Amino acid sequence: MVMMFPCCSHALDELTYLEALMPLQMAFGITVKDVRAVLAKHADKIASHTEMTNDALAAMLYHAFSEEEMDDIALAAMDAFLEDKPEAEGAHRAIRKILIKRGVLDVSRRVASKPAAKRSAKVVNRHSVMVGASVI
Repeated sequence: MVMMFPCCSHALDELTYLEALMPLQMAFGITVKDVRAVLAKHADKIASHTEMTNDALAAMLYHAFSEEEMDDIALAAMDAFLEDKPEAEGAHRAIRKILIKRGVLDVSRRVASKPAAKRSAKVVNRHSVMVGASVI
């Protein structure tokens, strides 16, 4: 929907009525707590700033977010809401992506969970049994 405003001589093609009235971040109020929650969830993947506490790192990162990044987080929260998921889930996913992009989180450092480790052990055992059977 294109909005025409009496004070403006042109149409605001890219803006909806809501976007014209308030900044996007006001739709979902991201806080330092959201950044801290993402850091806590992915504590084993923190690659930089390891000398800082999670609280200090969360505050530093939060205050370093650009307007565009804050908008991306708010949009992700609204998308999650529209998919009947918690807004925080969408926002935290967007924060995680930003932290990966900045090099704060290193996703290449994956830790195998216990069920996954057991599965790989079974696959190896089956493979070795099959290889042993073909040799006989």
